[in-house]
Amino acid sequence: MNIIGKTFSDENRSGNESGQRAFFGRILHIHLSDGKIWVEQPGDSFYRRLIGGRGVILHYLLQEMPAWADPLGPENMLIFAPGILSGTVLPGTGRHAVGAKSPLTGALASSEAGGWWGAEFKKTGFDAMVIRGRAETPVYLWIKDGDIEIRDASHLWGKTTGDTQESIRQELGDEKIRIAQIGPAGEEQVLFAAVMHDVNRAAGRSGLGAVMGSKNLKAVAVRGTSTVGLADKELMTVVQRWINKNYKESMGWAVQSGTAGSVIFNHDVGGTAIRNYLDSTLEGVGNLDASSFFPAMLKDRDTCNRCPVRCKLVVEYKNEEAEIQGRYGGPEYESLGALGPLCAINDVVAVAKANELCAAYGLDTISTGGTIAFTMECAEKGLLPGYDFLPRFGDSASLAESIHRIVRKEGIGAEMAAGSARMAEKLGSSAVEMLAVAHKQELPLHDPRLKQLCGMGYALSPTGADHMNNLIDNFATSLGSDTCNRLEEFGVETPLPLWGVSELKVRAYIVEVAFKNFLDSAVICHFYPYTFQHMVDALNAATGWQVTAAEIHEIGDRIAAMARLFLIREGFTSAEDTLSARAFHRLKDGPIAGKALTPEELKEAVDIYYARMGWDEEGHPYAETLERLGVAF
Repeated sequence: MNIIGKTFSDENRSGNESGQRAFFGRILHIHLSDGKIWVEQPGDSFYRRLIGGRGVILHYLLQEMPAWADPLGPENMLIFAPGILSGTVLPGTGRHAVGAKSPLTGALASSEAGGWWGAEFKKTGFDAMVIRGRAETPVYLWIKDGDIEIRDASHLWGKTTGDTQESIRQELGDEKIRIAQIGPAGEEQVLFAAVMHDVNRAAGRSGLGAVMGSKNLKAVAVRGTSTVGLADKELMTVVQRWINKNYKESMGWAVQSGTAGSVIFNHDVGGTAIRNYLDSTLEGVGNLDASSFFPAMLKDRDTCNRCPVRCKLVVEYKNEEAEIQGRYGGPEYESLGALGPLCAINDVVAVAKANELCAAYGLDTISTGGTIAFTMECAEKGLLPGYDFLPRFGDSASLAESIHRIVRKEGIGAEMAAGSARMAEKLGSSAVEMLAVAHKQELPLHDPRLKQLCGMGYALSPTGADHMNNLIDNFATSLGSDTCNRLEEFGVETPLPLWGVSELKVRAYIVEVAFKNFLDSAVICHFYPYTFQHMVDALNAATGWQVTAAEIHEIGDRIAAMARLFLIREGFTSAEDTLSARAFHRLKDGPIAGKALTPEELKEAVDIYYARMGWDEEGHPYAETLERLGVAF
């Protein structure tokens, strides 16, 4: 198809080309180096094997990106991929995936974001978008139905996410445009920069914002009018009615206070790391819980496309010392934990302001907090002489200042912008002993010393430490929990014991991660209490196929194998399927005193996982495993 200057019109597009199905059979490709734009039309088997989201991301990274590509070079791909169920009427499907090779880890970057962008992009008539190359000067993409423009973004470079969104909507004359973008952190290629959507929803982990910045791509603005169809509306209605009847009870925590309501609970059971994993409790941690700060700061509750839950916080605050803007939403549990207890800070205004700065600049809050906490300990132990500024544990002012300096790459901020693992490599063995990472990515705020199966999941994750594509132990310790219900569909005995990583728990992990891989490809919110059977009905309703629960499990296993092949191709070995030192550091007191896996116990659990997945002792999938899953390599 021809390019006219920097514009493209898909002349073959006419409404919903998919007919009564939830996918269009059209993948948009854009090469920023030469402005070439084209549309690929894969067949049904492509979608049934990969579903969308993470599956589609891995397909292009394995098949079309050269091995050992520089993550910040033009050969890396940036892929925006909703799933088959994105944009349908099913609650929880207001999500999409963003992927690339990670500049932070060198492994897979695949992160999911909520909000409205994914559904709006789907309505433009495309199922995914693959971006290659690098523009000579800053640009943004404007996609309206089948018309695509590559527009100048020089006037937007340097703007915060909130100001960029306002400028683009004003420039294009439509307040309903949805925008995916980077802030100054992505422009400066901070290795844990995020891609932000609707200003306050992040595809946060693994440095996707840095990849977008390396391409001189400031934003992708979308507006669509196509209808996302269904093959069987009556069957989808059955699933809709079930979730609408049950979500208030099974997701009551989300309806009431969102993830911010779990701060006290997670602290009290030992699930939240404190002072870079050195302490067992934090005085005043209750200040950070929803029960404490809601009366003073909560202005409203926001939601995502097709979601009745409204778990997203909108906080506002203003006094003589601080102002927090509602347009940047509010802090979730992970942000509260990383920017609060991990840094020994209990000032909710300071933590909420730090969360706002991360959204405005476009930073992953988990890696930001983890890197700052690591730097605080290095400063405390005298490993960083000669700097005019260093952050200190418990110092709220230094939290915000650290974020500013990371984005400007000023002073110690230039080192912090590369993440804690690279800082430790420069500082030596003493600093390495302070690290809390897996595959060079900072650990989420689910302490692997308490949640030991989750810790194994951190070690095995192809995206670096990841709590979402995982099984969090205490989610499966009570009969009737959402996780237990899914495990029982595949004959796994429940409930699971909390402590240790047994063969039973590894089997449970495989089932749950297969399900999560499907969700991250479909793409669906993990908070919803769906089972495999619900996904069978929803997928068949969306497509007219006749999939089974076993096929959904197989799809999840296929994606796990593809991710493993990507890591192998990029030089990763089984030796890296482990955790850094702090995950094994045992506390002397508190709720998890003396608790942690040993490196040997973790290795034993990983070996069990390899065997059950059909991989050899080095973590390489056997040829017969790949053949069974239909994966070519």
